[in-house]
Formats: sequence, C-alpha cells, structure tokens
Amino acid sequence: MTEKEEYRTQHGSVAEADINALIAEKISGGNMLLMDTEKFECSPQKKIEDTSHLLDVRVFTPEKELRIMRPSIADEFTYRLIDDTAGTYDYIDEDQYLDIDAKKSSGTAYVATGGGTYTLPVEHAEKIRIRNYISYDNQGIAQITDFRIVQYLTKGES
Repeated sequence: MTEKEEYRTQHGSVAEADINALIAEKISGGNMLLMDTEKFECSPQKKIEDTSHLLDVRVFTPEKELRIMRPSIADEFTYRLIDDTAGTYDYIDEDQYLDIDAKKSSGTAYVATGGGTYTLPVEHAEKIRIRNYISYDNQGIAQITDFRIVQYLTKGES
C-alpha cells in the first residue's frame, strides 16, 4: 500500500529565475505541456523563454514527470517530481482519446472536431496515457491523489 503521496520523489518551491535549471537538472529528453496566461503549448522539452507568464508546466517521459505550477500569476511556484523508477507505487493507467479530426489533421498539426488547432510533438497521435496514483488513508480507504502524463500514444499503440 502506498502511504499518502509517497509516490512524490521530491517536492518544494522554486524561484521563477530557477525554473529552467530545475527542469534541466531533473529530467531530459521529455515532452512538455505548458500553460501560461497567453497560450497552451505541447512540444518536445525545451527552455521556457517567458517564465513570467507561466502558470503550469509538465515535463514528462514514460518513467517520470516534473510539474511546476502556481495557482495564479501572483503566487510563488511549487514543484513535484514523480519518478516511477524510484519505488513501487499503486496506480491505475488510463488511455484517453485526443480530440482529433483525422481528415483535417496532418503531421504534428492537429485539428479538433470543433475546429480548434493544436500541435503535439508526435505524428499520428491518437491517445494520451495518464497515470493516476492511489494513496490510502489511515483506515485503508483508497483515493486518487495525483496524476501525471506518461506518454502520447500513436494509432494502434497500446
């Protein structure tokens, strides 16, 4: 059984000026899901040029995810690192279909069924794998206490 939030390998606060250094130190070769006050971006891991507008970034590989976030632009950044190679944890994986209009999408440029556009760092994406971490309270009652992105799945991949 996993005690509450034991799956978090590390967590703490990080200064805005140190965000890129923390990412480089903790994870490499991953993908990013970045949300700031002006845009939503999915890309291969790279340096974040404008951290002043950053609200949330997830940098992930199949083995781990570093999430840096703040609730509002006025708040301080906190981070947490989940590294599945650092222990054995209870979790449930789920594969969620992406909203893709296959007739209008090509390469890494995707069009949603409602007409919105977005890019992903992989071609022929179909799903995204999410890992939900299960923790148990003092009475042994299970609850999902966090989740992370594991990977994008292409057509036919499971």
